[in-house]
Amino acid sequence: MNVRVPVIGLKRPDSRLLWGLAALVALSVFLIDAFTPLDIAIAVLYAVAVMLVAVTGNRRATLIVAWCSVLLTLGAFLSSHDTDYTDASIARCAVSLLAIAIVSVLALRNLASTARLVEQVQLLDMTHDAIVVYDMDDVISFWNHGAEELYGWTSAEAVGKRVHELTHTQMAVPLAHIRQQLLATGQWDGEVERTRQDGTHVVVSSRLRLWRDRLGRPRAVLATNNDITAQKRMEAELQRKQDELRAAIDAIPGMVWTSSNDGKLEFVNRRWQEVGVFAADIGGSKTGAPPDRDIWSEIVHPNDLQGMEQAWRDAIALGTSFEYSARVRRNSGEFRWMHIGAEPMRDAQDNVLRWYGVNTDIEERKRAEEALERSEALLSDAQRLSKTGSIAMRVDSGEMSWSEEACRIYDYPLDCTPSVELIEARTLPEDLPIMQSVSRLALAGEPNIDVEHRLCMPDGSIKHVHFVAHALACKAGSSDERPEYVGALIDVTEARRTHEALARSMSELAHVSRVTTLGELASSIAHEVTQPIAAIVTCGDAALRWLNRPQPDLGEAAQSITQMIRDAKRAGDVVRQTREMAKKRGPSQSVLDLNALVGESIELVRRELQNHRATLVTQFDPAALQVCADRVQIQQVVINLMMNAVQAMSSLNGGTRRLTITTRLLDEGQVMTTVKDQGTGIADTDSAHLFSPFFTTKADGMGMGLSICRSIIENHGGRISAHSPEEGGAELRFVLPLFKPVEQAA
Repeated sequence: MNVRVPVIGLKRPDSRLLWGLAALVALSVFLIDAFTPLDIAIAVLYAVAVMLVAVTGNRRATLIVAWCSVLLTLGAFLSSHDTDYTDASIARCAVSLLAIAIVSVLALRNLASTARLVEQVQLLDMTHDAIVVYDMDDVISFWNHGAEELYGWTSAEAVGKRVHELTHTQMAVPLAHIRQQLLATGQWDGEVERTRQDGTHVVVSSRLRLWRDRLGRPRAVLATNNDITAQKRMEAELQRKQDELRAAIDAIPGMVWTSSNDGKLEFVNRRWQEVGVFAADIGGSKTGAPPDRDIWSEIVHPNDLQGMEQAWRDAIALGTSFEYSARVRRNSGEFRWMHIGAEPMRDAQDNVLRWYGVNTDIEERKRAEEALERSEALLSDAQRLSKTGSIAMRVDSGEMSWSEEACRIYDYPLDCTPSVELIEARTLPEDLPIMQSVSRLALAGEPNIDVEHRLCMPDGSIKHVHFVAHALACKAGSSDERPEYVGALIDVTEARRTHEALARSMSELAHVSRVTTLGELASSIAHEVTQPIAAIVTCGDAALRWLNRPQPDLGEAAQSITQMIRDAKRAGDVVRQTREMAKKRGPSQSVLDLNALVGESIELVRRELQNHRATLVTQFDPAALQVCADRVQIQQVVINLMMNAVQAMSSLNGGTRRLTITTRLLDEGQVMTTVKDQGTGIADTDSAHLFSPFFTTKADGMGMGLSICRSIIENHGGRISAHSPEEGGAELRFVLPLFKPVEQAA
C-alpha cells in the first residue's frame, strides 16, 4: 500500500535526497561486501538504506528496498566466496539477512502506525470544529483547517505562537481558575471571546481537555472550538424579542395568563400585581408559598367563585372557549367586575396543550349596563305613566321597531313584529288618509312630522293619539338618501277628554262671567232700554196730535212714526245683545266687522262710562277689519277690558278719566284692539301673573276675568298682552287674525 499523505505538523526531509542516500549506502555496502576481503557482516548496513526509504513514508518502496537488500546480500555472499563457504561467512550472511528483515518489519509497522496517525490527523483536519493543541505554556503545536477558517491564521502562522496572545482571548473567568480546573478535573467547558486576524470579534464555545503522559504529567491541552457568534446574536435577538413581548404583554390593559391543559396557572403578567399576585407566586416558587396555591379563590368574589369554577371545569372537560364575568379583588380591597376569557392551544392531534387567557376590567361597562338597564326601566315606567311610546322606522326598507308602551297603545301582543299595516289596521277609517299622508311625508324626506288621529280598538272604544317624529341625519356614504325616523306616540285620549271638559268648564265660566258682567251693567242696560221706550211713547203722542188736527199733518206724523220704529229697533238690539250674552251656548264663529263689534260693546257699557265720569276716545282704523270670531265671546273680552279700565280710574280724585279704544291693521295680516286707561297702572310684580287664574288686584275680584279673556283670544288664534305706557296707566292689547276670503288666500 502506497501511502503519501501530507500531515499537518509532521515535517519530512526531501524524498529525492533520501532516495539518493539510500542508493549510495546500498551501493557502498555491496561493493565493500562483494569486492573486499573484509570478513565482517557489512551487509547489516543495508538496514540503513531501508530506514532511509521508510522515512519517505512510501510503504511499497520500503518493501522493494528491503527485498533488494536481501538479494544484494545473497549476491555478494555468493560472488565473494565461490565454493568456500565457511561457518563464519554463513553466520555473517545470516545475521545480515536477519538484521535487514527485522529492520524492514519494524519500518513497515512504523509506516502502518504512521498511516493510521495521518488518517486520524486528517480526520481532525477535516472537521468543521476548530481544533487547537497547545502545551502547558500555551504554545500551539497543532492548528487544524477548522481553526484556520475560524480565526484566519494558517497553520504555519499559528504553530509556535501562544494561543491566548495570538487570539486575544477574553474569558468570563480568570485564566488561572481555568488552569486549576483543568489540572483538577482534566476538562473545562465555557464561552470565550477571541479576535480574528481581520480584527473582528467572535464568540466561541470552547471545550478543553488535558492530555497527560504515561507518568501522569500534564503535557498538552486539546481545545475544540465552535463559532457561536451567530447563535449568540440570535439568542440576544430572541431575548430582545422575548423582552419586547413580555413588555408588550405587561403593557396590555388586562391580566394576561396561561395555564396547563388541566387549568393550573403557569404564567401571569405584571397587571396581576394590581390584585396582589406576582409571577413568583405561580407554582409555589415564592418562598413560603404553598405549591398548590389556589390563586382564583383568593381574588374572586365568593359569590362568583363557585359559578366561575364550574364554568372553568366545563371548558377544560370539553376543550371549548371559556368566558365568565366575575368580581375580582384589587390590592385596595375593592372588587371590580372583570371579563375572564381563555382560548385553548391545540397540537396537531387536536389535544389541548395549554390555555391562554386574559382578564379585562369591565367595571365601567358593567356600570354603564346597569345604568342603561335602570334607564330603560325608568324609561319604560315613564312611558307607561305618561302613555307615550317610541317608534323608529327606516324608510328605505320599511323596517320598524316600537317600545312596549307603543305596543300596548295599539293593543297588540308584545312579541308581534311592528309594521305600517298593523298601524293602519288600528286607525279609524275616517282618519286613514292622515296616516297615508304620514307615509308620503316620510318618503319625501320631511324633517318633522306632527299629526293627531284616532284609533279604533278591538273592543270598539276610540283612542286619540298624537304622533310626532323627527328624521335622523343619513349616514355618510349611504346609498339611500331617505332618512330614518324616530318618533313618539302619545295616547291623548284622557288629555282630549280633559281638554273637552276644561273647554266646557271655561265656556260655563265665561257664561257665568258674562252674566255677572250683565248684572254689573243692569242699570246701563235698563237705561238703554227705557230711553228708546220713552222716546217711542213721546213720538206716539206726537203722531196722534198731528193726526188729530182738523187738517192732519201726515208728514209730521210719518216722521214721528219713523222715529218710533228707530227707537224700537234700538231697544230690540239692546235686548237681543243682552239675551245673546246671557244665553248658555257653544261657540259659533262667523265673519264679523271688528269696528262694529267694538262699537256694539261700547253701547252696552256707555251708561257705566257716564256713571264713572269716564271720557271715551275711539280711534277706529278706516279699513274694513273683518275677523272670523264668535261675536259674544269677543264682546265679552272688549266689555271686560273696558270695565277693568273704568274701575282702575275710579280711584282718581281729579283730572280727566280718559278711556281710549283703538283698532289698527297690522302688516302681518292681523288686527289689534287696544284699551288704554289713565289709572294706577300695572305693578312690575303683577305683570307676570296678570292673566293667571285667580290672580286679581281688586279687593272683591275673583281673578278669572283676564284669564277668561286670554283663553278666548288664544282659542281664536290670537294673543293678548298688557303694557305700562310711559305716560302712566295701563294698556291692554289683543290681536286677532285678519279674515281672508278663500279666493284671496289662493
